[in-house]
Amino acid sequence: MKISIIIAIYNSHRAVVRQVKHFNKMNLSDDIEFIFVDDGSNPPLNATNYNLKNLHIYATNDKRPWTQGLARNLGAKMAQGEYLFMTDIDHILSREAIDYVYNFIGSKVKFPRHFGVLLEDGSLSQELEILKEYGLDMSRVTPKRGLYASIHMNTFAIKKSIFEKLGGYNPKYCTYGHYAGPKKGEDCYFDRSWGRYATANSLEVERGPKIYIFPIAKYTANEDSNPKGLFHNLTHEQTPQPTKE
Repeated sequence: MKISIIIAIYNSHRAVVRQVKHFNKMNLSDDIEFIFVDDGSNPPLNATNYNLKNLHIYATNDKRPWTQGLARNLGAKMAQGEYLFMTDIDHILSREAIDYVYNFIGSKVKFPRHFGVLLEDGSLSQELEILKEYGLDMSRVTPKRGLYASIHMNTFAIKKSIFEKLGGYNPKYCTYGHYAGPKKGEDCYFDRSWGRYATANSLEVERGPKIYIFPIAKYTANEDSNPKGLFHNLTHEQTPQPTKE
């Protein structure tokens, strides 16, 4: 395998269906695999429900909902690819980004995110009216920025051997059950580990082609941060784990 695309998933079943349709439209090479790590979904994800080539589904069997970093570690352990392409279920990988990683020979790639949505048939839309329907705060769309959102450290491609040398995500920072914010969550600590390793070994992170992100959470215009109900709602809950059932 050249690439293992790893997505940790907690519920978000309707989004998974759209993502599968999206990937199927690409007709990707046989040496690209998909690893969905089920982090406590109810009902559990079942590979027989999805017609996707080279799809593997593994369960964390962790009773605490949404221990995403630990799920990513499991996905990396099971991956056969030379490169790990890690992303979230609310991110939409472009064919250009996957092709870039396929031909990549460096250490790590990051990706600029632009607003977009996957429709029910798995096709990408960036039409402003549709983005507004999905909740996008239209004040974020300016002549200068267009539909650019940001670069986020939680979607990246990295050589598997380097991920393993870094020890993956530190379990200590993987059990908040919600987005821990800057400098507190597992993404931040992993990025720091990478930074130290890259400095010591004179490595650089490259900037790849754009990918897309559903306009949820802080990108929405009202109090409903998940207006279409496609994703789980744990992201900003502050209930500590493991006390939550």
